[in-house]
Amino acid sequence: MSDTNDTSAIDEKNESTDSTTSGELPPSIKFIISIIVIVLGVFIYFLYGGLILFGCKLAQSNILPTEINCYPYSESKPTIQSIQTNIFTTFTDPPMSKKMSFPYNEYNSKNKIIDLFRDYKKQYNSNFMPNYLISIIESLFVFNYSAINYISNLLNELPEIILVFFGPIIVSIITTIIFLYDFLYLIYLWFSKMSWFFKKNENTDVNGKPDWKYDFMNPISVFCGVGLVILFTIFFFVGLTLGLGFFPLFTMVWCLFTCITYTAEMDGKSVFSYDIVAKLFKYYKVSFMTILCFLLIISAFVNLGVGPGIFALITLLLIYLGVISIDVFKAGVEEGLSPITSYKQAKKSCNSNVTPKSKHGALYDLMFDQFGGGNITKELKNIGKQMANK
Repeated sequence: MSDTNDTSAIDEKNESTDSTTSGELPPSIKFIISIIVIVLGVFIYFLYGGLILFGCKLAQSNILPTEINCYPYSESKPTIQSIQTNIFTTFTDPPMSKKMSFPYNEYNSKNKIIDLFRDYKKQYNSNFMPNYLISIIESLFVFNYSAINYISNLLNELPEIILVFFGPIIVSIITTIIFLYDFLYLIYLWFSKMSWFFKKNENTDVNGKPDWKYDFMNPISVFCGVGLVILFTIFFFVGLTLGLGFFPLFTMVWCLFTCITYTAEMDGKSVFSYDIVAKLFKYYKVSFMTILCFLLIISAFVNLGVGPGIFALITLLLIYLGVISIDVFKAGVEEGLSPITSYKQAKKSCNSNVTPKSKHGALYDLMFDQFGGGNITKELKNIGKQMANK
């Protein structure tokens, strides 16, 4: 009798220990959590795809600030061809699409940070040190906007359904590569823009513009410039461990953020990126619901078992066949469609007075642009010629 009581007590204790240490949630709770995760995951993925679709149409319109000698970096406004882009294309014969355009107006030409830089650069008492940092950040801006513009325009030529379904994966990989290059480009810019340390603003007129000239004839200025080069070289290597990578991270995040703040015109109305995302869920409702229901059925099999999983599958089939009247698998009515137009990028010309310093290609000029900082070697040669003539 005593042995039986002892055995029962041990069994109860083991059962209590197992239930306490396991800590597993009931299957129904797991299923509810999985539903929330799946719905949020699919929603965010499609939202990401909608923003990429918006960015591709923006790139085709070619209004991003990709030219260092054009507005908003300078006062020279570019001339940009006005075009219409295709969006929400159909699989009909002939294919049709909605039309969207990005006007280069006052709103779309603004960029708060670059506007601040431009305003400071033209102040009569503009200082070389802020201009040094501005030249670095602006060059990173130009590279990021140019990379986004170029890559997004290439992606724009893909079928739209591929862009929506696989665009988030492709763009995530490419964005990582661009960020890594940003950091390498920062190293180059940090040293190449040090020519600002040898320049002096000789303007004294309050109503005038900065007059930047090299001050190599002044030994004190040269000594200070060399000292700053040494100081900022040391600071660079120290800054690598103290968050100097903030520059490429900040510029990339800012460029990506501003790309989704542009406004477009569709059906005679102004639309923003969130309007395109909302319309994406309308035009791709069947695809969205199909993927969502597929994942939910898998979750039902995994978390609830075969019986509930089969029940969920049968319910879904009844909805799809129209036995259960829910319009989740009926495509939205498409209105305002017209034959597709060209996917060719809009032409842009910069009405700048700056003479290009080389005849290299666009990629070379993008990677090794030094406008604003000047070329020290060239200036030293000019000074040497002047001294030889005296």
